[in-house]
Amino acid sequence: MLSSLVLCLSVVAVGGWVGTRIADGVLRGTSGAAALYMTNFVEPYVQSMDEGGWPSEEDARRLDAVSELLKSRRHVASVKIWGPDGTIVYSTQKGLIGKRFPTTDIAPSLQGEIRAGMANLNDDDSEFERSLSMPLYEIFLPLYKNETEKIIAVAEVYEDASALLRNQASAARGAWLVVGSVGLGTLLALFVVVYRGSATIKRQRSTIKQRFREKMLLHRKNNILKSETEEALRTAARVDDLVHTRLGAELHDGPAQLLSFVLLRLEDVEQQLIDCPPSARKLLKELRSALEDALRELRAIAADLLLPEVGDDGNLPEVLRNIIRTYEGRTACIVDFEVADVPEKLPREVIRCAVRVTQEALNNASKHSGSTRQTVMLQWDDGMLRISVRDDGCGLSNATPAGPHSGLGMLGMASRVRALGGTFLVLSSPQQGTEILCELFVNGSRTEPPPGATTRSMYGK
Repeated sequence: MLSSLVLCLSVVAVGGWVGTRIADGVLRGTSGAAALYMTNFVEPYVQSMDEGGWPSEEDARRLDAVSELLKSRRHVASVKIWGPDGTIVYSTQKGLIGKRFPTTDIAPSLQGEIRAGMANLNDDDSEFERSLSMPLYEIFLPLYKNETEKIIAVAEVYEDASALLRNQASAARGAWLVVGSVGLGTLLALFVVVYRGSATIKRQRSTIKQRFREKMLLHRKNNILKSETEEALRTAARVDDLVHTRLGAELHDGPAQLLSFVLLRLEDVEQQLIDCPPSARKLLKELRSALEDALRELRAIAADLLLPEVGDDGNLPEVLRNIIRTYEGRTACIVDFEVADVPEKLPREVIRCAVRVTQEALNNASKHSGSTRQTVMLQWDDGMLRISVRDDGCGLSNATPAGPHSGLGMLGMASRVRALGGTFLVLSSPQQGTEILCELFVNGSRTEPPPGATTRSMYGK
């Protein structure tokens, strides 16, 4: 609609301009032809006006005859011939001959200009033309001395403009018809383009809506599957904790107790075999040493599997201090523990995950890094718990051999972090130590649900 309005205004403006130009062209063409025609008739009979004279009586009679001829052929209403000083030296209205008027109208023609236009009948010399009550157009013609450029007079001719106005109207109608037809064709073409474009947009919009609905349906299904997966991971982590706890208790109450009983009975055997050969006593001593080593290993494994009771909400830094003290007493390693702004109360599942990750990372450092000093850092940042366990040992590399159980500790840590929607990262390079870094988002502190744990390893960086 807006384009149609703009186009219509443009058609009106262009049509008006073209119509005006065509009407002006028709007037100029008609007046030019009339001027040439009349000059050929009038100019020969004014040659006696050279040097300021008047037409002779013979020239005046011939001008009357020419005026009658022009009146019958070209519908000329009147003819006037002006002298350079503004005196009318000839007129078909004899009462005007000899009268003098201002030279304002004839001044351009005295300079050689042919002027034509619709007659302005307000001048004093136009009383007769006003009485005709018909449209007239007037032409001012410079009249030259034969074979020179000298202007000796100016002819003023009034011609019936009825035919001219009809020609102008016909030309204007033709111009408006052409411009209107072009405008209408442009409008129809614009309508077709806009209509087809609108239909295409509607189809595309319908397609987009359908795809959006399908996408939303898939998104909801994905959220359901994601929730089920995360719940399954959390359940697996809880089951894993229960299995570890049960295994730790079984080892502590079963094999460890049996080994302790065997060691006690060995003392009785040693008392009864005092007189036995030295080789037998040596064998008993080796057996007793092996049993003591096995008991220590069992108790260490059971201690790693068992977690201290933390309740539904516990103090994570205090729990980790206990874990670290136990680790230092068992391995003779030194652990630097740093805490920054960690709340005293955190969810139980977060504490258990942090404890398991810290235990596994410290055990890996003790067994594989060759370092006797580690650093554990806890940091709280706007709902995010960051845990870092770092050593200054031999580090990891791409050439590290892979056995059937290699990487289980890493996978276990990553799985626990993934179950809580956190991120897990391993930073290591040869001879530069290793850092285990994980981030846990507590109580939905993230603005969007986490896409799952990110497990990455960076070796040599």
